[in-house]
Amino acid sequence: MVKIQIGRSTATIDGWKWTSENALLQRELNALLDPAGPEASDPDPDYTAAVAAVRRFDGEIVAVDGAGDPSEPDEEAIY
Repeated sequence: MVKIQIGRSTATIDGWKWTSENALLQRELNALLDPAGPEASDPDPDYTAAVAAVRRFDGEIVAVDGAGDPSEPDEEAIY
């Protein structure tokens, strides 16, 4: 689950589906998603979709519950 803010509206993506109290924003965000689903190699497709959305609509990520930012090292991973 990733929550974003765009203007005064918030939206949440969970399981490759956007929800928002703003119906127009929800439709716009869901239209950005590939209907075939996320890339199988993506470790956190909801986060990837959220990053794309905030870049497109000049928003920000306000909460992440999941794998999160892939640029951050996983403290429990053995490399």
